[in-house]
Amino acid sequence: MKRLSSGLCVVLVAAASFTGCAEPQANQPATSSSSAELTSQPPSAASVAVANDVADAMVDRIVALLFREFAVTTPENAAVGSEAISNVFHDRNDTMRLVGDVDPLQATNHPRDQFEQDALAAAKLGNNYTRTERVNGRWMVRKSIAVSTGFSPTCVHCHSNFNGLANPWVGALMVRAEVR
Repeated sequence: MKRLSSGLCVVLVAAASFTGCAEPQANQPATSSSSAELTSQPPSAASVAVANDVADAMVDRIVALLFREFAVTTPENAAVGSEAISNVFHDRNDTMRLVGDVDPLQATNHPRDQFEQDALAAAKLGNNYTRTERVNGRWMVRKSIAVSTGFSPTCVHCHSNFNGLANPWVGALMVRAEVR
């Protein structure tokens, strides 16, 4: 059985609707890396807005998937759900991932770069985080949605290590959309 990140069992900060929920806390372009074939000029506000909308749509759909998983998860079928969600959040999918540091179920679910470190720090306080930056030479809108164990009792079916935590904010859903 594959293991999942510490942030799987969550209800994301505002469960009713996530479109536009991750207002930028740090929304100035930052350079993560460069590429000779791609422009170093910051993208237009209109292009960033479209990528922001795409990232919000991704969050909406991922949250719907996770809520469905919460609704059907039992101790008896937790292993199947865990495997299914592991396939959705596969390491080769670089447009979305779950990140945490409370004994994540997969070692690869720790923060990988400065954005993810900053976003996880915000998430541990219950805050969302957004930044537009270059990643491998391409401009991206990156969003992090804080995740908590306190919203679904089914979390402990897969994450027994979440029992008794002082801080229910255990990780973040990370998405990114390319600015075109």
